[in-house]
Amino acid sequence: MSGPRLHTIEEATHQAYDIFLELAPNNLSDKDVEDFNQYREDLGFIEEDEPDDQWQDFVALEIEPEHFIQVLVGLEFENEDALFAKILISRDKDAPFCHILWKESE
Repeated sequence: MSGPRLHTIEEATHQAYDIFLELAPNNLSDKDVEDFNQYREDLGFIEEDEPDDQWQDFVALEIEPEHFIQVLVGLEFENEDALFAKILISRDKDAPFCHILWKESE
C-alpha cells in the first residue's frame, strides 16, 4: 500500500496564499487589506515551515509535520514585521484542510 498523495511544499504554499487573498477582506481590517495591497510587491513575505506547537490549541487533529505546513503571510517593514495570517494547510491531496489565525483588529 502506498502512502498519501502529497502536494509539494510549493504547491501547498501557493494554495495557502490564494486562500489568504480570497478571505483577507472578510477577516482583516480595511486598513490592513489596504496596507497589504499597497506594499506586498516590495515588502510582502510568504514563509513556510513545519507547523509549530501552537496549532494543537486550535485544531482537534494530529498534525503530522510531513503532511502539513505552516505558512506565514505579512509585510516586512524596517522597524517591525506585520503578520496578517498564520496558516496551517494540509499537503494531502485526498484530505484537504486549512485553518487560519488572522491578525487581530486593533
